[in-house]
Amino acid sequence: MRALLVHELTGPAGVRVGEIDPAPTDGAVRVAVHAAGLGFVDTLLARGRYQVRPEPPFVPGLEFAGVVEEAPPGSALAVGQAVVGHVMGGACAETVWAEPHLVAPLPAKLSYEEGAASVVNHHTAIVALERRARLRAGERVLVHGAGGGLGSATVQVAAKLGAEVRAVAGSPERRELARSAGATTVYGPDEWVDAVRADGGADVILDPVGGEVFEQSVRCLAPEGRLLTVGFTSGTIPKAAANRLLLRNAGVLGAAWRELLSVDPTLFATTAARFAVLVAGTLRPIIGATFDLADGARALAAIEDRAVAGKVVLRVR
Repeated sequence: MRALLVHELTGPAGVRVGEIDPAPTDGAVRVAVHAAGLGFVDTLLARGRYQVRPEPPFVPGLEFAGVVEEAPPGSALAVGQAVVGHVMGGACAETVWAEPHLVAPLPAKLSYEEGAASVVNHHTAIVALERRARLRAGERVLVHGAGGGLGSATVQVAAKLGAEVRAVAGSPERRELARSAGATTVYGPDEWVDAVRADGGADVILDPVGGEVFEQSVRCLAPEGRLLTVGFTSGTIPKAAANRLLLRNAGVLGAAWRELLSVDPTLFATTAARFAVLVAGTLRPIIGATFDLADGARALAAIEDRAVAGKVVLRVR
């Protein structure tokens, strides 16, 4: 079968489509993949910079949407059913094998491309805001990187949960995307700190950037505010000023969705069900660009270059 393969850990230059013949996995669901999502983690994997370092050649991709071809007894999944799912690599291929508890029905309103775009980002947003931050309707949420896949998904989810959403994005195109996702106020990268502090701070801040953005975000927390750290796209792991947290009765919370999946086997299904409720309204994943499988290297390059606002998706079939 065809698959996107990382042959050398040199980023997009080491990625190309090839033929593989993987062995079936016992007890797994076999899915014919129609679309796969790509994100920042995939660019790190392709350069050997992620905490998990598979040996080349390997197939990237953490999220997929497709049709069940085979399911183990008792899985509650049926042959021919449209589904979404998560794997720790391997989604960018014509067929994928996934653990049954990491596969869920594709919401009826979504296309395969939208389904593939929803898994990592929207599940992370739901877990971060509801499970970790205990977000309440009416609270003020500030989202960094709001023009990217995770940021725009978080804006969408926070708005659906009844929050007052503000966003930070780096370009006019990305700021417009954040507005379309549901942000009522959008800041550029040089203006958000003073504006948020002058307005009393934010109750919840989501930070996928790290570095100075994280450190400034601590200063922007309202009393009893919560700062969610979900990644470090800046490449710098920051430290929190404990005195500021103490004086504001504030907290810093990690929100690592994939790590929670390993300790809570029900999490994928419950989060997928929660997402389906949100989709039943007006929420649809924002896809910035769709590439064919053969153009996977170009898709990864677009993510690295921050050339796409919204989520990047590969069309496999």
